[in-house]
Amino acid sequence: MINITKETLEQRRAEYKKGTRVELISMNDPYTSLKSGDLGTVDFVDDTGSVFVNWDNGSTLGAVYGVDSIKCISKISDTIKTQILAVRNTGKTNMFDIKAVFEIAMEMSFHELADFIFMDTKAYTNFILTGETA
Repeated sequence: MINITKETLEQRRAEYKKGTRVELISMNDPYTSLKSGDLGTVDFVDDTGSVFVNWDNGSTLGAVYGVDSIKCISKISDTIKTQILAVRNTGKTNMFDIKAVFEIAMEMSFHELADFIFMDTKAYTNFILTGETA
């Protein structure tokens, strides 16, 4: 196990806040079904700097500091941004009516947007308010 400094631990907790989407780069665990490219949502960072993730495949395995590698992914990809704008351009709903936006996204086969609204409502609302994608 690699020791982590207090400063580095604080930086990790700032970077990997609860709800942050991450992608697995590599994991040194021969017993996991996780593979490079798997996506998940951060749950918490423990005192050793390990980032515990609710992986999209159902696993809750943590990425061990100094051993495993993950990276933050953009909260709102270009695809999702384009889909949000396309829903807005229909004029069918107020973009803050999340249920209606979800339904329109499904009608338009915008599954990425529908998943995003479900997984990160806060980032969706922030984009509608500010236009910020991160």
